[in-house]
Amino acid sequence: MYKWIVIGGGVQGCSVASRLLIEKKVTTEELLIIDPHAEPLEMWQRITSKIGMQYLRSPVVHHLEADPYSLKKFAKLHDFTQPFKGKYGRPRLDLFNDHSLNVVNKTGVRDSWRQGLVNKLAKHSIGWEVSVQDGQNFYGERVILAIGVNNTPHFPTWAQELQDNERMNHIFDLKKDLPNSGNIIVVGGGMTAAQLASNLSKQQDVNSITLVKRHPFRIHRFDSDPGWLGPKFLTSFDKLTNYKKRREVIQEARYRGSITKDVYINIKKQINTGKLHVYNGGVVSAKLEGQCIQLLTSQDEVLSGDAVLLSTGAEPSLPGREWLKEAIDHIRLPCAPCGFPIVSKSLEWKNGLFVTGALAELEIGPVSRNIAGARKATERILQTA
Repeated sequence: MYKWIVIGGGVQGCSVASRLLIEKKVTTEELLIIDPHAEPLEMWQRITSKIGMQYLRSPVVHHLEADPYSLKKFAKLHDFTQPFKGKYGRPRLDLFNDHSLNVVNKTGVRDSWRQGLVNKLAKHSIGWEVSVQDGQNFYGERVILAIGVNNTPHFPTWAQELQDNERMNHIFDLKKDLPNSGNIIVVGGGMTAAQLASNLSKQQDVNSITLVKRHPFRIHRFDSDPGWLGPKFLTSFDKLTNYKKRREVIQEARYRGSITKDVYINIKKQINTGKLHVYNGGVVSAKLEGQCIQLLTSQDEVLSGDAVLLSTGAEPSLPGREWLKEAIDHIRLPCAPCGFPIVSKSLEWKNGLFVTGALAELEIGPVSRNIAGARKATERILQTA
């Protein structure tokens, strides 16, 4: 019987797990972290590496440790050159990763790690029962759902017929390698798509990159207004008792499909080389034509490439829905009209079941899915530990 079971070992799960350990709320023997991957933060590292990210979008004070200046101290201690970028000190990816793994190692997160795919959650007389795909069951007094959204890549309707074809790839699909030659089409308008297109266009064997997006570039420093980190916007958000309205506010607050100014500048540089092309418009359909994929656009134009890379985000549905829906129905867990959890201020869903990340956004707000949200969720959960 574990004191705490954390389902998910990404940024959200490692944030709360490491804090539980470092503040001695739990020992490594009393904590279990279940994740589909072999290593902590594995999916985060693989996706950010895959797109060629150099600097995070979040500022220097957002990371896994409680001390907001920990990352800055770590950079100085380890002599990182140009560790931060811009007014808010956005950290280098390798710096952030080194710091995060240092937190993971020194707190003992790895000692509580178990690789496995959760497929059932049930209320038990002594707490909670968590089942994994290999048939094992684990019991915990309290459970934290730190499920990421990147496990469910979104394939637009026009792409679904070819989603199993080797020439159609989603950036969240870690089973497929990125194409590294020929003419490549990248579909998406946000940070991931822009960084991916820019970096692929620098590769020697790539002939051309076409970045296809539905709208002109939207330039924003962060993925939502910084006011959502504090009382400026959260005070009025907290007063909303209508969860349908909360969902609408969250959707309006997010700068979806936006990129930072430095990424935009990199894109412009690659456009000037003649290797990167940008197309503004929607895609209606896709078909195989010989050894190529052809995309028909909403403007009746045809774009042809040797491969198509989708950077179209994750499915908008509830994370872990394939097994969590059964628990919601059987245990009668309260949900808003959008299907997401209605939780307390401490992010407790019911009787020792807590949530972070996307599952906590109706309480945390628009920043819930990112690193700032992980810090906020961790603080709230720790107050109950």
